Amino acid sequence: MRVGAWVSGLLLAPLAGATGLPVGLKADGMPPPERWLAQPLREAEPERDTGDREVSPLARFAAWHPLRPEMLVLARRGGSVQLHRLRAPGEKPEPLTRGSERVTAAAYEPLQGRYIVFAQDQGGDEAFRLFRLDLDAEGQPSPGRPQLLTPGASRVSDWAFLPDGQGLVLVRQRLNRDAGAAAASHSSLVWLDPMKPDAPRELAALDGGRYTSLRVSRSGQILVRASRAGREQWWHFASAQASGRALGTSRAAEDEAPATMADRADPASEAADTAPATSPGESIWLRQTLGGEFRQLARLDLKTGRLSAPLRGLEPPADLEASAEQAGAGSESGWLALLHNEDGFSTLRLWRPGSGVAPQPVPGLEGSVLSSPAWHPRLPLLAVQQVSARSGGRIVVWDAAKQQLQAWAGSEQGGEVPQWQRLVWRSFDGRAISGLHLPPAARFEGPRPVYINLHGGPSAQARPGPVAGLTRQLSEQWGVHVIEPNVRGSDGFGRSFLMLDNGLRREDAVKDVSALLDWIATQPGMDASRVIVGGGSYGGYLSLAVAVHESARIAGSICRVGIAHFVSFLQNTESYRRDNRRAEYGDERDPAMREFLHRISPLTQAARITKPLLVVHGRNDPRVPYGEAEAIVRAVRAQGTPVWFLTGEDEGHGFRKAENVRFQNQAVLGFMQRVLAGWPADEAVGQPAK
Repeated sequence: MRVGAWVSGLLLAPLAGATGLPVGLKADGMPPPERWLAQPLREAEPERDTGDREVSPLARFAAWHPLRPEMLVLARRGGSVQLHRLRAPGEKPEPLTRGSERVTAAAYEPLQGRYIVFAQDQGGDEAFRLFRLDLDAEGQPSPGRPQLLTPGASRVSDWAFLPDGQGLVLVRQRLNRDAGAAAASHSSLVWLDPMKPDAPRELAALDGGRYTSLRVSRSGQILVRASRAGREQWWHFASAQASGRALGTSRAAEDEAPATMADRADPASEAADTAPATSPGESIWLRQTLGGEFRQLARLDLKTGRLSAPLRGLEPPADLEASAEQAGAGSESGWLALLHNEDGFSTLRLWRPGSGVAPQPVPGLEGSVLSSPAWHPRLPLLAVQQVSARSGGRIVVWDAAKQQLQAWAGSEQGGEVPQWQRLVWRSFDGRAISGLHLPPAARFEGPRPVYINLHGGPSAQARPGPVAGLTRQLSEQWGVHVIEPNVRGSDGFGRSFLMLDNGLRREDAVKDVSALLDWIATQPGMDASRVIVGGGSYGGYLSLAVAVHESARIAGSICRVGIAHFVSFLQNTESYRRDNRRAEYGDERDPAMREFLHRISPLTQAARITKPLLVVHGRNDPRVPYGEAEAIVRAVRAQGTPVWFLTGEDEGHGFRKAENVRFQNQAVLGFMQRVLAGWPADEAVGQPAK
């Protein structure tokens, strides 16, 4: 079947019953929806991270109840993700919160579960605030609105309960993006009694830096990492009443950023969790590179600040993604759960500290991507999030006493399901670059179009998972090859690979995509003249950069919440992110680096973008400011290149609300239809829609 024929057919088949533009979206330079709305998706597209293909599960684990075998989960209710309770395996989650704003994390009061503390932002702004949800004797939400615990002028990036009803500690960051590049970051460590939120107590403060990796030991000791000017230092508080003291010496910051509230909400976001697992007594578990290629298990002595590697030689040559400790770990009764990333798949292992025995894999989870391991506080139950080719997301629980695995939420597809294939090509310097490839359905013959989807981060990773929604429609109904590269700078391949795109080597990652285009041109089953490149966040930058350097070899590009100019991005992103991003991209305050960043930015070279462009951005984005999208749209349109511009007025770094996500996916399909069929001559180029 010829590309023009099948695409033209789809162009003549608008979505039946389409209702037009959702209230929270603004379409600029796009014809009326009825002219381009594609055939409906095979299934609803789940929430997805802006920088990665991996879909969020239907229900995501949040926390165990402190006494009972039940859990809190996050799942859609209406158009947003809300808090639910799951009382037993396979039961329907009971909604606990409602509204249009997403809930991103939650935990029970640790003694009796008398109330719940949860985090929420507004319109995707990631200015997370904490709320208290009181429960009655039956465990049902008490009448009235949840109690606000933290002010709106700051952002809670992390928090944890203290044991024995001693309140909680949180990391608070000042919000001052509007103050411009001169605004300094300010971070504080705060103690709070959720029942008396009007009397918080500041334990420590840091100007020009930020606190990360907050954890609390079972004895109530507090550990937090202070990062400033490219250096980091662990700080230890014996209790919420004690003064802090530095552990060890200051050292160069690890490349992996700690998880934040936003990253809990988006499992494949730009930060990778390096936060420690708590351990009783005078030590705490961490994940550190320790001079090697991959993060591995380390023990931090809370008295001396000394790091040790108890599993040196016993761990696989793979990245330790997460760890979770059972009560009593370090003694005969406790286990440590270890989650390793091995060639994109996850392996869950259990290890008893001090046993002298290597960690043993948990059976039944092969071929999966796992995350968020968590032991029940009192029962031998280990919860873990699972994504696989057969499931967009399940919560499974390992019963250590019965030695069996049980699904608590989610389901799996039966029969034959599409599978991602590993793809490898050689880049400009001879280095092997890999990615994932989803070929078209077997019924399609001849050279087929190609869609290259670039992940964000940069330190994220395209990993195998379910083929659903937009991706499945492209493969099964449109006959499109879908390729998701892991260009240099991607996580999961070791520290050296992670560093290959830093600073002055930024455009080497763009060359990796150029080398992929070379490879595509040699493949008889791929149509090198019908390649569309897209990506989100850092992947959005890459899609723009490829459009600059390879306009002659691509048919169009899609930029979701992408960086258009590195200097303006670094000056205008929220101050708590600036130093972390400067370590990755370069410090724009240095004149030589500023000139380099200006020169390589897509906005500077916008005249070279000559193929149609779709730009999607949320107005409330705290990471990549909305002005980046406005600037690239203006510049590309000025050259006469057609640009579709979709704005989420109530969205941030990626669309989260269900109706906005659906419309965005339809816009992507409509844009791709036009690009592959030939841009309609009757549509004005570079002009806003009436």
